[in-house]
Amino acid sequence: MDTIQPIKRMNVSDQVFDQLKAQFLSGNWQPGEKIPSENELSEKFQVSRVTIRQALQRLTALGLLETRFGEGSFVKKAEVGNFMNVLVPQAYLSKNSTLEVLEFRQVVETESAGLAAERAASEDIRQLEEILAEMERLKEDSLAFAKADLDFHVAVSRITRNSLIIATNSILNDILSVSMQDIVEQLGFEIGLYYHKKIINAIAANDAKAATSIMREHICKTRERYQERKHDTPEIED
Repeated sequence: MDTIQPIKRMNVSDQVFDQLKAQFLSGNWQPGEKIPSENELSEKFQVSRVTIRQALQRLTALGLLETRFGEGSFVKKAEVGNFMNVLVPQAYLSKNSTLEVLEFRQVVETESAGLAAERAASEDIRQLEEILAEMERLKEDSLAFAKADLDFHVAVSRITRNSLIIATNSILNDILSVSMQDIVEQLGFEIGLYYHKKIINAIAANDAKAATSIMREHICKTRERYQERKHDTPEIED
């Protein structure tokens, strides 16, 4: 599906770059695939070739594209371990990428919740409660709900006051975002609302053991239900 849209607002260069990035995130452009030429992209975006070239150069500098003389630009095979970059697309992981992200989150976020419980201030609790209330308001909008759901987990990581944990979440933001959208689409909103309230209560009580246990249960249950959902959903052949 062609998801490129004409540019209509200011900051044209950044908008082009963001839309090209979306092609990686959505899986529209796969490793080894030749992407449209500068002329074709210029026509699709309705911007100059110079703007297109600048965006492609940014992607090339990040190691996501490679130019072959006389052939054009091709999507490179990226590995998260090699790039650790906010632009490394979720689509580049294996077909079980959401499960891999959940495994990563189980390792990191479980202990992060415990640290957050030890270090949370009153303003941190208020922020978590505000995000939870926002999630309640967004139950009919899965995309917006997924963003708020991720915001909650990112907020917990910030409460740890650990710069490496915070930076890791920032680096992997795009991967976590796409994964969260997938999870919400598959499982709905109930599981997030149920566990987030319990996590807030544990952090507010400065109960590190409870916060750790609840976060572990939250992510484990999410993994189990996601696996069940994917197993029960038949694949649609082209």
